[in-house]
Amino acid sequence: MKNNRIYAILMLIISMMAVSCMDSYLGIEQPDFGTDTPEKLTVNRVVPMAGALEIHFSLPAGNPNHAQVVATYINKAGNQVEFKVSRYSNTILVEGFTGTDEVTVDLAVMDESGNRSDITQVRDKPLLSPVEVARASLLATPAFGGVKLEWDNKEALPFAIHVLTEDEIQLGVKTLIEDPSKTIYSSDSVNTATYLRQYDNVEQTFGFALSDKWGNRTDTLIEMITPFKEDIIDYNLVEAVTYFNPTYGTTSKDFAEFGVDPVTGLLNDATTHSAGFAPITMFNGVTTANNFLARKFYEESSDGQRTYIDDVYVTFDLRQDLRLSRVQLYPRPSSSYLYSRSSVKRFRIWGTDDANASRWSKFPEGWTLIGEYEGKMPANSASITQEETDYFYNRQEYAISEDNVSLEAIPTESFRYMRLQLMESYTANENFYTINEFKMFGEVLKYY
Repeated sequence: MKNNRIYAILMLIISMMAVSCMDSYLGIEQPDFGTDTPEKLTVNRVVPMAGALEIHFSLPAGNPNHAQVVATYINKAGNQVEFKVSRYSNTILVEGFTGTDEVTVDLAVMDESGNRSDITQVRDKPLLSPVEVARASLLATPAFGGVKLEWDNKEALPFAIHVLTEDEIQLGVKTLIEDPSKTIYSSDSVNTATYLRQYDNVEQTFGFALSDKWGNRTDTLIEMITPFKEDIIDYNLVEAVTYFNPTYGTTSKDFAEFGVDPVTGLLNDATTHSAGFAPITMFNGVTTANNFLARKFYEESSDGQRTYIDDVYVTFDLRQDLRLSRVQLYPRPSSSYLYSRSSVKRFRIWGTDDANASRWSKFPEGWTLIGEYEGKMPANSASITQEETDYFYNRQEYAISEDNVSLEAIPTESFRYMRLQLMESYTANENFYTINEFKMFGEVLKYY
């Protein structure tokens, strides 16, 4: 009997809870602000921008239920494009236009219940969009192993450059096909040039079209281009030489004692940390390791203060006569080396050949300055973009002729022996340099 009473009481409680749940909603109820149409907003000013209109407005006073302002227009494809800002803003940026013809934008105020005001129309002319400006300035020219592309992006707005190459879709019928792996993404005003490689040294047709995130796409620039002949220099042939007295050491050395050869009076090569960081590790095909590390010499004052000497040398026998077209530098991949620390910012390439019988006893006499090169800096060091990061780690390239900054250099000279002069690191007070890989491209004239 006792158990039956407990069971009956429990069933009564459950029944009462069920009825209670049916009678009321325990969730968050949608507030009802009525069905009145909000008043129209007032447009104060319209500022034409690149592919956009910046519209300044005022909301009607006295209505606390305003939620947002909605702007819409119909694009050239016939689709409606919509933008929204909250009631706390007094401007709305409407983007995605092309051309400079007058456009119409509809503006409405929406309240908390979703009611919309009557339309306020804005008619004005935007400026040319970023893709149109870039398309007008787009220049495609022959380069070693491919094509050099240059364009303008002064507004630093994002767009893509699509690359089309000739393909034979059936016997005797060729057409331009887009190569997605070659797509270029631009989003800053500094890095507005790139190289497309590797292509054969034959005349061929290239196409280039630009698109933005709004679905706008330009017409296609079509060019007949013959890339210059270029080989990837075989790093397996490269040997380090010891004629300039390279040494190992885990700390920097005194220039007065180790910096100059007492017999020749020439500057010695650098002190490298160990065999695992020796100069030859720059030529092993590994682009993502922590390889070459060369220490700067120092001069010490009478009070014990050390000043590090930026100029450091390393010397190689390439075992081939070559004419360089470009080089790629791969720094250490750690984030602490990104445009910073011991990563090489400025360097020189010196070259000579077997005709220079005094190459190991005289320098720079008898050697040719092939070129001097300086690394780029990000547009804003406090906010480095993903594109700038990718460039630094993976696409840091120097065209031997175009990027040379020395009037004394002869970039077209061929050579067998190379002496790299490291001149500046990204952080001035670092006492060493690092390079993971020094990749070379050019024309090989003779092998040894």
